Amino acid sequence: VLESLGLPDGGILSVRSGPTRRQSPLPCAVPFKLPSGPWPLRIDVLSQLGKSRDTASLSQLDADGRCVVPLEARDGRKMSVTLQVYDTKSGIKPKPTEVQTRKRDTEAEARNYLDQHRLHEFMHALFELLLRERPDDPYTFMAARFRQAAQFEPRSDAITDKPLKMSTSRVSTAPTSSPAPRAESEVCNLPEGQVQVVVRNIRGRKVASMGARIDEKVIEVKERLAKLSGVPVASQHLLWWGETLPNDTTLEEHGVPSSGASMHLAIGAREPKVTHALSGSSDGGIRLWDMRDGELVRDFNSGGSNAILAMSVHWESMRAFTGAFNGRLQLWDLESGSCLLDMLGHPEEINAVEVDWNNMRALSGASDATAKVWNLEKGECVHVLEAGATVYTLAADWANSKVCGGLRNGTIRMWDLSTGAKLMDFAAASEAAKASGSSVSAVAIDCIGMRAVSGLEDGHLVYWHLGETAAAAGASSSAAATSEKPSTPKPKVLLAHYCAVRAITAEWKPEGSRALCGSDDGSLSLWRVDTSECLARFARHMGYVWTLYADWPRSRALSGAFDGCFKLWDLRNGDCLRTVQSHCRPVRSICGGCM
Repeated sequence: VLESLGLPDGGILSVRSGPTRRQSPLPCAVPFKLPSGPWPLRIDVLSQLGKSRDTASLSQLDADGRCVVPLEARDGRKMSVTLQVYDTKSGIKPKPTEVQTRKRDTEAEARNYLDQHRLHEFMHALFELLLRERPDDPYTFMAARFRQAAQFEPRSDAITDKPLKMSTSRVSTAPTSSPAPRAESEVCNLPEGQVQVVVRNIRGRKVASMGARIDEKVIEVKERLAKLSGVPVASQHLLWWGETLPNDTTLEEHGVPSSGASMHLAIGAREPKVTHALSGSSDGGIRLWDMRDGELVRDFNSGGSNAILAMSVHWESMRAFTGAFNGRLQLWDLESGSCLLDMLGHPEEINAVEVDWNNMRALSGASDATAKVWNLEKGECVHVLEAGATVYTLAADWANSKVCGGLRNGTIRMWDLSTGAKLMDFAAASEAAKASGSSVSAVAIDCIGMRAVSGLEDGHLVYWHLGETAAAAGASSSAAATSEKPSTPKPKVLLAHYCAVRAITAEWKPEGSRALCGSDDGSLSLWRVDTSECLARFARHMGYVWTLYADWPRSRALSGAFDGCFKLWDLRNGDCLRTVQSHCRPVRSICGGCM
């Protein structure tokens, strides 16, 4: 901010660019750090109406853990804030308010409805087909596709005495049919201290009804539900106001009222194959999850509220290397939960990490326009790789001492790992983006095969080759002029989404390479990049997809998004196998594997 006119002293200037908001008291002494891209801009001027006293603290708590903080108002009115204080280490959460639970339930119902009927995938495919065919009468064309889809939509049958069947779509949702409730399930006269719990599937049909104590563990409720419904405990996911109930918590901890409750049951009976997942969030949390039952194994309490933006995990040694928004790098022992190494790697946020676990070497890329090579055994920086722009993706060929970095300006830069010297820049994707009036928003790089898939802000994917190798670049200009080099294939551009592609992970092969991408519209898609063929479309998150991880040999993938959830996917057909409400803030990094 160079200058301002008419802004009151002591006010606050609030600037929002896309999903990011920054605030500073007036006059502004430091620059606002905002994401690049064609984001809508909003500026608000805020004025202070009141503030807490210098002696304010959270030490004066009542029996319910509440603290009343008096405020000093500028106009003399009485002003105070009542806070609910709780210890995150205890795992006990405060009971949500009626407004919070209603909002959470509305979002969960919307997400479940879209996932159940796969509406987002259908509409996306319909518009792709419409733009490709361009019929003279688009409304009749779309009506015919709607009629075809309606024929495949399963009808809700009447409740019968048949055993409980799994959904034919095998999506991680409740079954489409349920058994008739047994006579003993209809609880009328409950013993003292019990409440009636009605369990329904996602479509609202009753699966079972039983009595339960509000201090009863969720695992005990699931065990009795398994006897009534025939659904194994490991396949059950009980939802209350849109929130998954962990096995080791009680109904009371989630605010289940003494008057009774109606819960939803989601079923995930497919083999996860990826047994564990590690998630990092904007709230600064790192959590380890068991994907066989969706339960939390360990909360690492990483030591602050700075977002965990990047991670690499070695499941054999149970080590994880993470990079945070405050520029810190940390090495974790996943078994004990202890931090083995904590160092300030960059002065700005770290966007990417890559690790050679056999030799304990690591790479980090950050918004300070550098990448760094680290010796993890000594905790020392070996080389600083100058990038000239924000580094948000890294790919290394450790055997040949090469590393490629995807830069915010769309360029891919290659360095020599042994010396830290720049070898070459490649800019075909950024040129393709400029030609279409867009910019590069994500990239996956094949450092060995010299290829890349770049995602653009307008939803396109660009599959391109990096051109001549570093060795060829070092040749003399006269030799380059006389020698005939094989021509580099032209970039292939395809429309993947109608919003920005925010995350990409790729499986590189000589033929049939695949790329999984996540978009700002909350959906995912899988592509064969050499033929521009869409292999699968996935149900959606509520909000931006920030991070992806793919276990290609096991045909499984994990995605983390703005809604604080991460999802486990079957790459063969796009089915959602499990949804975990992992954090209260967006999931910014995710890794999966088998312990």
